[in-house]
Amino acid sequence: MTTRWYKRGANQADLAVLHPGVPEWMKMQLLTWVTSVTQESYLDEWVNRRMRPNVSILMDYETAVRRPESLVSVFRDFGVSSLFTSMGQDEFLDFVDFLVFTVQQQPNSAQVLGVLEMLLSDGGSEWCVGTRDGFASLEKRVPEGVVAAVDDVVALSGEAGRLLAESWHAAFGKSPDAEEAYEKAIKAVEEAGARVVSPNNSKTTLGTMIRDMKAQKDWKLDLSAQDADVPVKMAEALWIGQESRHGGNGYRKPSQTEAEAAVLLAVPLVQWFTSGALARRN
Repeated sequence: MTTRWYKRGANQADLAVLHPGVPEWMKMQLLTWVTSVTQESYLDEWVNRRMRPNVSILMDYETAVRRPESLVSVFRDFGVSSLFTSMGQDEFLDFVDFLVFTVQQQPNSAQVLGVLEMLLSDGGSEWCVGTRDGFASLEKRVPEGVVAAVDDVVALSGEAGRLLAESWHAAFGKSPDAEEAYEKAIKAVEEAGARVVSPNNSKTTLGTMIRDMKAQKDWKLDLSAQDADVPVKMAEALWIGQESRHGGNGYRKPSQTEAEAAVLLAVPLVQWFTSGALARRN
């Protein structure tokens, strides 16, 4: 059993608060981790094995993000600490996200990423090491039970699960895209429910699914409660909330909060459709 030491008199509610960026108390540990995964060994002129910054990793990152000014010389001459100063917290976390993706291809990736997740968790970071759609990345930290539920739905929902995984990553990943997250959330629900609700309509959308379910008036969960039809209302809320699907004066990109809410709405809807829990019931 693992226990965690707390300072005498510490308010555990305060310790549970998640912190953005790179808090000062976590900085040195994070820099140490980045140093450990960005070094390479070489033989000096006396044939002694030494370590140095692996500049090719930074070059690959800079190419991937199209960075206009290279920091290779800073990294090579002064190391990770100066790289952090030059990048600033937000871009440095982008670099960490890139390293997470790169490290997963190594034989000892589970152990290395486990060390990173431990220091992020212990430091109260709002970021964690997640896995979505087959690759590791930094993601916003959410309750473990929610993550477990999402993982189960993704694994058991086929193409709808793949779309849901993409939606989740777009919402909670290090470089969020609220519009893509919302759009993929709707597509995941459409993929899960279109053939169930409207099997004869090859052009079914979430809007037409909602129209059909409301017209039929008997789409419910297998519950005796009066609100057993609440999934239909949830689907309608998801659909109406996507203002970015309108052109002209009605167009508005969703906010990050709206995108996250849309993804979390889509998770149970995908599960209910694919499992048959949501069905027509007299």
